[in-house]
Amino acid sequence: MRLRWKFFLVLLAFSLVPLVALTGFTRGNVIRLGRAIADEGRGILTGIIKNELRQTAEDYALVLRRSKSAMDFSVTVLASEAERAVAGAGARAAEPTPVYRAPDVAAARNAPPDMADDAAYAKRLADGGSERLPISRDAPVIYRPPGARGKNGEDVRLASLGPTFSLLRAELGDLLLFASVTLEDGSHVSFPGHAGYPADYDPRERPWYTAAKTAFAPFAPAGGPVIWNAPAVDAATGQVTLTLSKALAGPGGRFLGVASLDVPLARVLQEQEIASQWSEAMRTFLVAPALDPVTGRDSLYVWAQRSYENHVPDWKSAINFERLSSPDTTRFGALLAAMKRGGAGAAELPYHGEDAFWAYSRFMDDAYFLIIVPKSMLAPLAEQATQEIGAAVGNLLRLSGGAMLAVLAAATVAALWIAKAFVRPMMAMIDAWKRLGRGDFSVRLGYRLKDERQALVDAFNETVPVLADHMRLQRSLELAQEVQRNLLPAAPPVVPGLDIAGAAIACDETGGDYLDYRAVDREGEACLDTAVGDVTGHGVPSALLMATARALLLATEDSETPAQRVTRANRLLCRDVGDSGRFMTLLGMEVRPRTGVARYVRAGHDPVILYDPDADRFEQWPGKGLPLGIEPEYRYAETAMPFDRPGLVLVIGTDGIWEARNASGAMYGKDRLMETVRGAARGSAAEIVAAVITDLAAYRGAVRQEDDVTLVVVKKT
Repeated sequence: MRLRWKFFLVLLAFSLVPLVALTGFTRGNVIRLGRAIADEGRGILTGIIKNELRQTAEDYALVLRRSKSAMDFSVTVLASEAERAVAGAGARAAEPTPVYRAPDVAAARNAPPDMADDAAYAKRLADGGSERLPISRDAPVIYRPPGARGKNGEDVRLASLGPTFSLLRAELGDLLLFASVTLEDGSHVSFPGHAGYPADYDPRERPWYTAAKTAFAPFAPAGGPVIWNAPAVDAATGQVTLTLSKALAGPGGRFLGVASLDVPLARVLQEQEIASQWSEAMRTFLVAPALDPVTGRDSLYVWAQRSYENHVPDWKSAINFERLSSPDTTRFGALLAAMKRGGAGAAELPYHGEDAFWAYSRFMDDAYFLIIVPKSMLAPLAEQATQEIGAAVGNLLRLSGGAMLAVLAAATVAALWIAKAFVRPMMAMIDAWKRLGRGDFSVRLGYRLKDERQALVDAFNETVPVLADHMRLQRSLELAQEVQRNLLPAAPPVVPGLDIAGAAIACDETGGDYLDYRAVDREGEACLDTAVGDVTGHGVPSALLMATARALLLATEDSETPAQRVTRANRLLCRDVGDSGRFMTLLGMEVRPRTGVARYVRAGHDPVILYDPDADRFEQWPGKGLPLGIEPEYRYAETAMPFDRPGLVLVIGTDGIWEARNASGAMYGKDRLMETVRGAARGSAAEIVAAVITDLAAYRGAVRQEDDVTLVVVKKT
């Protein structure tokens, strides 16, 4: 019997049958109990949510009252300092106060050094985008409406309010949008400093100015009360703001102007902060009980809400203040009556056709902070509570406990039997693999089993000796690769008058290409001695033949010519190669930069390519000769070619370059090689080599390199 069937039958007998019986027995009880708990839990959750919403309303109303007190005090301080500054009673600054005027700032003729765009002062555009308003947090800016005239001394006095503005900004933080002082002659100073006023803007015509002027009492304490004005659109930023304003009193009880603070409506309502605790569908309002002039019924006058920000086309437009009411007049009337008695509370009323929770708290005379949250948020909470309570029901635990113990006992017995019959051989296999991983290739498994595990044992025992052979071969290849890397020159030689570079890339662990260059002295002249060869095939046999040829070529006398050195190396190499059928093509060259001559021997190798950048002409140098290792008595002839003008480029390579193929089977070719050399010829020899290697790799793409690649470039400098 197969192993998987054994496991299946054991699990079926000891697990599935008891669980099916237990599930059928407890299902009915769980359903009935869950329904009862859900009904009771919904009522409890409703009460909890109403209490939490009422507490949230109280907390935020308390924050609003504290913020209002801070704002009232701040605008009073600003009014007092403005009265002193206009009267010339302020302390004189140690240095002249810089004066910045809106027209100059807008034209970038004279602006505060810190003037920059600010994301907090972004103005919404008609196309739905936004435009940031440049502001200065260090200096106020003075503005006058069309037709208003001012004096330089008065501008200096208004500008001297900068420290007061900065102090208010530091105390109020992002609760403050703008602080300003407006005089009766139209002079207006604002902080943070900015331009961007509409062409026809006159602050004396704004509701906050006229309200403070109307409430001005010449001989009352502090010149009159602080006025909290209805929401309006700021002319510079287009944001909906609540503005506090207070009249300025001059000598003899004369009306001087108005000090004001603009507060963003979003900061007052703090809807996003509260919504993060409850629901994205939550809404916040500042309301006051009032009669609806259209219906004559009691309603809530909505003094402020976030939606006002989305329904105002421009700064001149009046906000269409809404009123809240409810078709359930009885419960709505009870809510209004509770509000008028003061304090805080919560109720359940429909809002826009959906049942909702209403929570409120008073924050100033006849004004309330109101939160409305749809009841739909209760559904997931009730469902979650039902699931949690159902999971904890004691009756379910008592009914299922005995069955679960039986299942656990049966599973324990089955596990012990499986461990004895099945796991022990597996553990032995795991231990054997660990020993193999530590390099112990003598390990074997001696089990004789009657299922699929025997196939694992046999596979392991057959794999170990094969793996040992592969490891020995791999170590041998790594040693051969290291030896061959050491045979290649570490860096190009330094020969005056020549720029030399080369590269050799094997396609296997070891390669059959030969590359060597060195600086030698020939007849008192510093010369370059270089050789590029290609052994038939590649891999370890080719690498060994290449190493032998290298040793024979290096064992030369300085007096020997290139032809003599190659002839002698061929004679000795033929003895080693014998009848193996292997041979090696070679191009050995000696370049004398002072005399401007290149002498070379071609032993069956591809011609040297010469590129003349001045004439933009390629030339393949002639020459003939048999490959090394074929005819021991063959005498090689050398060819001399001029290499005397700066900029000339010699390219010596192996067929692994031009015979490389791409995915479609097309060869790289010498024409593309020449084009690449032409494009990089103005660079150094190393740059030419890098260009060829890079272009060759790009041409080949994902196709595996099939042959060794060797390249030497010599450039006359």
